[in-house]
Amino acid sequence: MSKPVRKHPAARVAAVAFVAWCVLVGAEALAAGAAAPSLPEAPGGKSLLTFINAGGVIGYVIIAFSFAGLALAIDGFLRLRNDRLMPEAMIEQSMALTQRGKFGELRTLCKTNDSLLARIVGSALDDGNWGVDAVREAMQQHGTREITRLHQRIGWIGLIGMIAPMLGLLGTVTGMINSFQVLGDAKGTARPDELAVGISEALVTTTMGLIVAVPMMFLFSFLRDRVTRVGQDAGGVCERIVRVMGVVIDQRNAEPKHHPQAGGV
Repeated sequence: MSKPVRKHPAARVAAVAFVAWCVLVGAEALAAGAAAPSLPEAPGGKSLLTFINAGGVIGYVIIAFSFAGLALAIDGFLRLRNDRLMPEAMIEQSMALTQRGKFGELRTLCKTNDSLLARIVGSALDDGNWGVDAVREAMQQHGTREITRLHQRIGWIGLIGMIAPMLGLLGTVTGMINSFQVLGDAKGTARPDELAVGISEALVTTTMGLIVAVPMMFLFSFLRDRVTRVGQDAGGVCERIVRVMGVVIDQRNAEPKHHPQAGGV
């Protein structure tokens, strides 16, 4: 009995991304509430927008990176669905055609399918005239190329996860520089509220950088492992196809060739 097809609808992916974003915004809101007493602009509670504004230009850059990382994560979940990379129906049809020795139909099937498995097998079958070993080598090359592309796309999420805390550290440095500059301009008699502006920027940008970095690194690690599993599964299926192809070709070569008898009635 065939294995049921695993489906990952886009609604489920969007829900996961929405929950992740809610956690991100909620963490920023909690940080805003914790940092509110140190902000001198208003006496009451501080809103999230006030907290963001306290981060200055660097804070807005961190937020822009957070939106970019979220978009890349959603794109990664959508791209790494089983029904897009390794459809069960595609696997079954490929194995069935290979077992019957219909390699031409298998190549046509792969050319009309846009899954990762179809691209690998279809490109490899173009070298079918050179034998099974050539097909196996072509599958390895095209498979490595496809998996590398997925890793490169997921790598942008990890890059954002590494850049965000560095931007937070940059905001910390610039905020402390501003505070010391105010202290120097005031000849050592600066008011605490004037110093608090730079200190607040330093702390807020650090917090924002960490808030963005933690979920981004988690998503990067999860998606990277997913790409690795996809690569292993694709390699296993391709190896099965090549082995069956070799058996079919050997059986064809072993069949006796019937020649017409000389003479006639």
